[in-house]
Amino acid sequence: DDEQYIAAADLRDSKRRAKAEKYTREPGLVIAPEEDIDGKREIGQTIMSNRGLTPHRNKEAKNPRVRLRGKFGRAVTRRKGSVRDVKEKTDGYGGELTGV
Repeated sequence: DDEQYIAAADLRDSKRRAKAEKYTREPGLVIAPEEDIDGKREIGQTIMSNRGLTPHRNKEAKNPRVRLRGKFGRAVTRRKGSVRDVKEKTDGYGGELTGV
């Protein structure tokens, strides 16, 4: 019976050694990426983003700050049509403004 136990232990140890050899790497071994055969460059950010066809935009639409500033100006102009500006009262009657 002892021979069977010894044979089973040897088999187990050999399996463990084979598995350890299969999955271990040497400390100095570094796998380098393969170099390009043709020496071609990598693609740039423009191609990577792949925006496709984009419509023409005017100069203001490209800058968000300027675009929102214009948007606010147009909103103020629209509001002037419905709500009159508040005019502060001056010192009273100042005479004819035309000089007559």
